Amino acid sequence: MKKEGSKSKVLSSDKLHVENKTLFVDLKENDGGRFLQIAELSNDRRSTVVIPLSGLAAFMDVLQKIAGTF
Repeated sequence: MKKEGSKSKVLSSDKLHVENKTLFVDLKENDGGRFLQIAELSNDRRSTVVIPLSGLAAFMDVLQKIAGTF
């Protein structure tokens, strides 16, 4: 999603604390388009997942399906 030399702009951001983890959920935009970035900070280690806007509805559907199982 990120292009060489492309700077992303944060459109919306939120933070969530769960147990020993901090999750950062950001809606961003760069020259390649809009995307959702979810970053996890746990024990000083950062992991990131990027979901293009074109896949966001399908991603939300999967989350709702999984959430319905418990």
